[in-house]
Amino acid sequence: MRASSRPVVVPGRHQAPPPAVAKAPLWLTATFLACALAAVRVVLVSVVPYDRAVGLFDDDAFYYFGVARRLAEGAGSTFNGIDLTNGYHPLWLLLLVPVFAVAHGHAALVVVTCLSSVVVIVCARFIDRVGAHTGRPVLVAVAAAPLLLLGATGPAFFFSGMETGLLLLAVCWLGATYVRTDGFTAPDFGVVRARSAGVLMGLVVLARLDAVFPMVLLGLLAALTWRRAGRRWVLLTVSLAVWPAVLLSGYVVVNLVGFGTPAPVSGQAKALGGSGFNLDVVGQFASAPVLFGRGTWLGALAVVVVVVALVFPVSERLDVAARFGAVVLAGGVLTVGYYALTSSWQLWPWYFSAAPTALVFALPAVLARFATRVPVRVLAASVVALLVLAAAAVNGVRVAGGGVQRAAFIEAGPAVAARVDRLLPLGVPIAVGDRAGSLGYHLTRPLVHLEGLVNSAEYLDALRGGRVNRFLARRGVALYGRGDAEPGAPDPANPGCVRFAEPAQGAGAKASVVVCDRDLVLNDPIEDGTSYRVWRYRTELNP
Repeated sequence: MRASSRPVVVPGRHQAPPPAVAKAPLWLTATFLACALAAVRVVLVSVVPYDRAVGLFDDDAFYYFGVARRLAEGAGSTFNGIDLTNGYHPLWLLLLVPVFAVAHGHAALVVVTCLSSVVVIVCARFIDRVGAHTGRPVLVAVAAAPLLLLGATGPAFFFSGMETGLLLLAVCWLGATYVRTDGFTAPDFGVVRARSAGVLMGLVVLARLDAVFPMVLLGLLAALTWRRAGRRWVLLTVSLAVWPAVLLSGYVVVNLVGFGTPAPVSGQAKALGGSGFNLDVVGQFASAPVLFGRGTWLGALAVVVVVVALVFPVSERLDVAARFGAVVLAGGVLTVGYYALTSSWQLWPWYFSAAPTALVFALPAVLARFATRVPVRVLAASVVALLVLAAAAVNGVRVAGGGVQRAAFIEAGPAVAARVDRLLPLGVPIAVGDRAGSLGYHLTRPLVHLEGLVNSAEYLDALRGGRVNRFLARRGVALYGRGDAEPGAPDPANPGCVRFAEPAQGAGAKASVVVCDRDLVLNDPIEDGTSYRVWRYRTELNP
């Protein structure tokens, strides 16, 4: 007898649907909290001086802003106006291009913050849908508090100007769909719904390309579930995978045609020199994300919570949500493991969003075992909401007030760029490695990025082949800048000169840049104890 003729037993549907419950009070929803956090951020970015507003974004966000502005001006996908680059995640950049087509200067930062506000509010709305589908809206809102707190403070997943907020929106949208359809096993989940879920999975990957890891896990879990349930698992699996395959294939083709490389140069630059296993990033995952300069250890907590939620089931829909949280966390572990194997670079806060996201889906199942009294839940949730809002407001005011070490060099970008633009010869390119985002965005002269994150595939070939100085000479680079306190190594062949290794990050291929004390034309101290220094770049010293 064929499997399709047997009664269909769908895992997770052995219990009655969750009882209807009253909706959570408005002030205890993730959406309400997200609206409050967004209002605080928009006001801060709007009212503080421009250099302080700049400090409310990550330095790498200005790589996005620079490319988006060039695209809006019709100059192509380039950060410096010279080299074409694909060093970004595509979906967020596409959303930024219209922003920089209509807004400039301080107004552009305000509009980006408004766009980020829409992203966080919609993301929170999907989180509340998870609460409604599980019948535990208050518990889900409480579980979302760490994500919303870290989304508006610390690493600022939602408001840093990076792609992470869009990734979280897509993941929570997909998670709400997964819970609503009982883990893609509802009776009405057929080919059409599988294709729709596949579109969401494709958007997740386009929002951040390394999200392919949790999406592959989710696809495998769905296929296994369908097979065990006697569903037409091959047809459903193909339907689920078709749109992610189409979207990623299109992305690869665009890269090959437009940039001569199938993958983003930012990822390739970080992979140069990867060997062995980088244990540091594993420790980062366990202790991250960082809040107010200290590790939250949400990575380790999320592992415990997910295991407990899976081992001790509570109710049908909560268990489905916990499974999705496990997929998100496992995907985050695989992502970090991939970078530990392939890159020697340090990972930054936006790499560690998997843990707080997994808690949104898995923590309610754990809390449900203890939170049995409604008044206690409401009181606890109210306190959590107030603490999140207060922490976000305090952190925003603290950063906007200046002097925060993390933001000091970003805030210095506009003023330093103005001084660099006045250096002779006017308009010629400058080469800079680390800390080039805010500086390069505010320059009117081209900046050649020595880390390669927003440079070209040609630059990476030059870096691998030891031809970086020739690459710079062909572009007419006449200045070299750094944003640190590194003294450099004395150059034996040229007294009074020092040698710097670029890029500073990682243990991969390096270029050697020689500059001399007599050629130092700018030394601008920064509040974090470092300084922006600029030397005249001499091709005769850097053949």
